[in-house]
Amino acid sequence: MSGTLERPDELGRIAAALDAARAGDGKVVVIEGEAGIGKSRLVAEARAMAKERGFVRMQAIGDELESALAWGVVRQLIERSISRYAGETRAAIIAGPAGRALEALDKAAPDAGDAEVARTMHALWWVAVDLAAPRPLLISIDDAQWSDPPSLRFLSYLSKRVADLPIALVIATRPPPDRIGPLAELTVARHVERLLPRPLSRDGIAVLIAERSAAPATQVVDAVLAASGGNPFLAESLLDELAVLDRQLSDPATAETVRGLGASAVSRTLLSRLSPTALTLAQTVAILGARADIWAAGSVAQLTEPALAPAVDELVAAHVLTVESAQLSFLHPVIRDSVSATLGPLEQAALHGRAAQALWTSRAPADRIAAHLIQAPAGTLAEAVAVFGDAATMCATAGDVRKAVDYLTRALETEPGNAKLQGLLGKLLLRDGDPAAARRYLLAAADGSTGRDQAELLGTAATATAAIDGPVAAVGELMDALDAWKGAEPDRLALDARLGIVRSYLPAERRKASQHLRGFASLPGETPDERILLALLAQCGRYEVSPAADVRRTAERALRHGALLRDSVGQADPLVGWLLAMMSLIAADGVDSAREEIAGAQDWVRRNGSPIEFAMVANVADFLAWRCGDLPAVEADADGVLAAVAPEDLTPQVVAIRATAVTFAAYAAVERGDLTAAQTMIAEFDEYARNAPRVIAAMWLQATRARIALEQDDPAAALEHAFRLRDEMVAADLDPPAVPWRTPAALAQLRLGDEAAARELASDQLDLSRRWGAPSDLGAALRLSAKVDVGQGARRVETLSEAVAVLERSPARLELARALVDLGEAYRVVGRRSDARETLLRGGELAAACGAVVLQSRVVEVLQALGDRPRALVAPGQDSLTASERRVAGLAVTGRSNRDIAQELFVSPKTVENHLGRIYIKLGITGRRELGRALA
Repeated sequence: MSGTLERPDELGRIAAALDAARAGDGKVVVIEGEAGIGKSRLVAEARAMAKERGFVRMQAIGDELESALAWGVVRQLIERSISRYAGETRAAIIAGPAGRALEALDKAAPDAGDAEVARTMHALWWVAVDLAAPRPLLISIDDAQWSDPPSLRFLSYLSKRVADLPIALVIATRPPPDRIGPLAELTVARHVERLLPRPLSRDGIAVLIAERSAAPATQVVDAVLAASGGNPFLAESLLDELAVLDRQLSDPATAETVRGLGASAVSRTLLSRLSPTALTLAQTVAILGARADIWAAGSVAQLTEPALAPAVDELVAAHVLTVESAQLSFLHPVIRDSVSATLGPLEQAALHGRAAQALWTSRAPADRIAAHLIQAPAGTLAEAVAVFGDAATMCATAGDVRKAVDYLTRALETEPGNAKLQGLLGKLLLRDGDPAAARRYLLAAADGSTGRDQAELLGTAATATAAIDGPVAAVGELMDALDAWKGAEPDRLALDARLGIVRSYLPAERRKASQHLRGFASLPGETPDERILLALLAQCGRYEVSPAADVRRTAERALRHGALLRDSVGQADPLVGWLLAMMSLIAADGVDSAREEIAGAQDWVRRNGSPIEFAMVANVADFLAWRCGDLPAVEADADGVLAAVAPEDLTPQVVAIRATAVTFAAYAAVERGDLTAAQTMIAEFDEYARNAPRVIAAMWLQATRARIALEQDDPAAALEHAFRLRDEMVAADLDPPAVPWRTPAALAQLRLGDEAAARELASDQLDLSRRWGAPSDLGAALRLSAKVDVGQGARRVETLSEAVAVLERSPARLELARALVDLGEAYRVVGRRSDARETLLRGGELAAACGAVVLQSRVVEVLQALGDRPRALVAPGQDSLTASERRVAGLAVTGRSNRDIAQELFVSPKTVENHLGRIYIKLGITGRRELGRALA
């Protein structure tokens, strides 16, 4: 009873969390406290309550030794849920979500970086979603302080994503030693219900003793309280020892025995009564870790088969070990700690050595062998280097970089000159935040390597140099390496590519980078190095306003029909090269190739990607939709990005992704006339990113702010925002025509009465766009020139006619609609009413197709001025759906399930269900069967 004594509050909060989860409102409960305080009993009570409520239950127990095994706790959760079944039932379970979880762990790439780990996390999250689909799910973890880092990262990942799922996550842990890392995040997160069981009061201790004695002496109660500190397990252990000693709890003299024992002596006293054989077996189990196989433990303990069974029975009878499915575990971690304390350092090392040898003989996984081998004497295994190397790869794959570094460091103590191990260790140290050590190992590995391997190692060493001394120092190092290169010419391209990437962060190096990259303009794009160089060259061409046609062709060679995407997947910075090429391609009006690439990327992300990668691809799709003027798609893509990254941690990458999505979402809100929504989105982003590092993507929000100010008739504020954008772009050595700061600045100057300044800005934008040559930007610049050409009716008609002609051959449908509306108004001003009406009607149709409500309203006003009676702009029903609702409805009408839609949009099935509920209400229908007709 001690585990639940004086725990009504904790039990009530656990019950409330389970009830909320059963109703679809997922909860996370963390039980934090010292060893013996009753955490395990509360976890057991949570499991019992969950069983009563019809939950599927999965459990795992952390173990100090197994903390070195990547994904150990996650595998334990899955394997425990499978192990109790056999035959067809077991096969059916393995064919379902549990089997897919094991597959997700096994599929992780051996050279995985953080991106690959994120993909695995997302795959595991979907397994949890599927397991919770038929019945609510309880996932309980005891002794989480000993969980392996990858499993802890997944628990943290899952905890942020259960809010609308029927999942309860109950985690018991000792207080984290550090306030950093995934376990610390779990214990202090705002979305977590944190339980801190307190020591038993004197009344609680009295009740505990009264269960064993009807009239315990007051002195005994006080002594047990003082000796145990109110810790339930220690109090129970003291009482057990008193029973063995046959001391009466009603006798006041027993208090003196309690004081003589002390809490810490109880376990030692218990162990002193064990036979030498039983103690040896207990010590072996302490070394092997939780759930030690009985026969393996007997072998490592060097017990004969006849001696093993009695030793196990003795340990079970003494309440030291428990047996389940031929596996041995300690009854309590406190007992395990006491057993471990009986071993000296040499004895521990010897047992670890025998364990490593036994595991090697049984062909156990490398990480399980290495967990013992690293604590064993040198020379234990002749194959130690290979074991440590394989184990390091397994840990790095799962994201446990620190443990991988430890294994490789130990391997290099045996083979100091192994270039392969040095290179891998250098790369992992770079991931682990130690660039100085990383650089030493990478350069040593490069000295022992040749060809492309050497070039890649030198390039990665320069990345470490950039982290230590800045990118300028890295540029110098790379140039020295290129000057000294003696190998084959194709192999050095890895160095050239790295130099281009580092220089892309340095505005002062932009011109030198361009000169360097132009030497690769004729590359066919047949290798990954060639493709990344072409992507960098396309980016340079975009920023330096080279002819758009040349930039488009360069970007297409870089992309090479999906090859660059496939290259990017396994890189440390996945999709970066693909993003560079895609943004350049779209800016250069290469929309057909862009659509093909985006479709391939979306298909890959749906099958294999993480939420971050989904968001990166969706932002590119958003840029294409923005470029083409498809406002519903712009808004839907932006909404999808923001939903997908909402639970993600605040990092520069996530900030940049959100900044891009907010820019597009706010732009779409302005175009449909909802300035309040646009301002709210920007304000929320500003608050979110208030303490985040500044990212280039955030500068584009200035253009949207300027547009909002113009719509609010505040030209002074619009000009201020436009000039801020100009200054930030100049500082970054950027001035692409596709993001024209001059357009809002010219319109603001015009409203402020400075027509000359407005015309100068428009003229500069036109010159820039003619040099660039993309029809979308040239047409927009011509339209701006006409807009600031005040009082010149005939010339405005001529300029706008040219703008329309140029935009007709561009993908920019919304910009064409704007030009047509402006031309229609210009026709009206010069008295060409028939031409005005025809042009306005076509512009209005295009605006409607683009979803541009504000532009449609303008068309209505001008047509009314001409005496027409245009139809109403917004009809009830389908037009009342939000962009996200339209996207969900469009997918649902094709027959996709809620789960399929959720996977495609990287949201939870519950989110899809909520969307569909609102859709049905707005369309006045009762369900999916009527959806196709309502959307027709």
